[in-house]
Amino acid sequence: MTGPARSGPALGHVLGTAVVCLALLAAGSWLQGWLPDDDADPAAEPHVRAGGVGDALDLRTATVTVDEVRGTRRVEQYGTELVSPGLWVVVGYTVVPTEENATVTFAELEDGRGRTWGLVGRNANSCAESPPGVPVRCTVLMEVPADALPTLRLRLARLSRETRFDAVAEVDLGLTRDDAEGFATAPTYSVPAPELGDPPEEDS
Repeated sequence: MTGPARSGPALGHVLGTAVVCLALLAAGSWLQGWLPDDDADPAAEPHVRAGGVGDALDLRTATVTVDEVRGTRRVEQYGTELVSPGLWVVVGYTVVPTEENATVTFAELEDGRGRTWGLVGRNANSCAESPPGVPVRCTVLMEVPADALPTLRLRLARLSRETRFDAVAEVDLGLTRDDAEGFATAPTYSVPAPELGDPPEEDS
């Protein structure tokens, strides 16, 4: 006759495994808490290049220059008119790659109150990749409330998926309350497609 199964060693093995697992989890939690996270690492922050309209700002493998700032309540893009309950801010800028093919895919507006507007909803950034030395003229358009204009800054960077460790251009758009009033009555603006190469010379 077979006697009852001996559960002592098996139970001890299970308990020992559980203790080891708990110890590993505790050690992992302690190590994660001890190591600095991304927010605690100042080197992970974007390298901000600040300037104003007309300044060529260095993005390491390209330069970017905000050429003009427009505003209106109505824009036309791809044959469709888009009406904003606030204002459309439309920024024309030029990217010139310096070392490799490049473009700008990250764009964000921020005002002095810390409010930000990114490329979501109807906001858009229209830019194309170009080779070194060949400028490409791009356009970003975003909806903002009128009270944001006097402190509005535009941020531009090469990669939208990751700005940590990268260079970010931060441009003071130089707008005022008077601009907000003028933009509210401006005509519909037709958003241009990206253009490669130097702009054509105007006839004198």
